[in-house]
Amino acid sequence: MKKKGKKRNSNFFANAQEVMGEKRFNKAIKKGHKVANELRLKLAREIIGLNQTDLEGLSQPEVSKIEARKDVKISTLNRYAAAMGMKIKIILVSKDKDEFEPIAIYG
Repeated sequence: MKKKGKKRNSNFFANAQEVMGEKRFNKAIKKGHKVANELRLKLAREIIGLNQTDLEGLSQPEVSKIEARKDVKISTLNRYAAAMGMKIKIILVSKDKDEFEPIAIYG
């Protein structure tokens, strides 16, 4: 027999905020965004199968700093990509999906 308990909010984030309280919830969200930003470059490097020490022209501490940054200059990203044997491609998209076709900018 199933226990009847307090009905939970079906929205995960609304439920988490209710359970954690607004201050703890906002702190957790901020930390989550930081971790997600750090993972993006790291994940790209790992998908290719490279370690931080494998990137030619960049020292391991430089790679670590780049991967931990919240905001990376395009020139730095270009160096990072080149060290992985790649180049960057930035896609500009319209806020209104139908207004313009995406525009690709290559580095």
